[in-house]
Amino acid sequence: MTTSVKRVLRLAEYAGTALLILVSAFAVVEYVTGTQPFYVVTDNPSSMSPAISYGDVAVIYRTSFSSLGPGSVIAFHDPRGNPGIIVHGVVATLSCAGAKCLATKGENNVTNPTTDPWNVTQSNYIGQVILVVPYVGYVSPALWGFNGVYALLPIATVVLVVLLVAVLQQDPRGDDRKEGLQ
Repeated sequence: MTTSVKRVLRLAEYAGTALLILVSAFAVVEYVTGTQPFYVVTDNPSSMSPAISYGDVAVIYRTSFSSLGPGSVIAFHDPRGNPGIIVHGVVATLSCAGAKCLATKGENNVTNPTTDPWNVTQSNYIGQVILVVPYVGYVSPALWGFNGVYALLPIATVVLVVLLVAVLQQDPRGDDRKEGLQ
């Protein structure tokens, strides 16, 4: 392997590590402030497909409720009291008993042909979707149906695979001598 390729790989490792640190810091700050920073889309078909599909992860940031308007994609607790989180787009800003509320709708016109039969208030609001990461949710226990301690199985599997790859890539001599030179 040439020196320039090794440099590029090393820079990619540093960039990946920096990205993981930033994502972890973001998650910690969001959890501390009471926001769920990541939401795995578990409904199939997704009410937001094709924009957000089954297995995607929505990254959620708690922006101010007053800044939301048509075109925003938000996560919120079901206003009817059902458990779970809904991710839909805002289609209109309304006034409900003198306070701001939002009319929402899913993008999938097959599963959501009309505007939702509820209005989202500030008390239902979780946060705004700022990024969608496709397919990452497939490593989530929520999609695999694991509960309790078994929910750690997919995460442990990923960690073990990463560790195995790292061990297999180590130079058995323990140095970085160029190939062919002894």
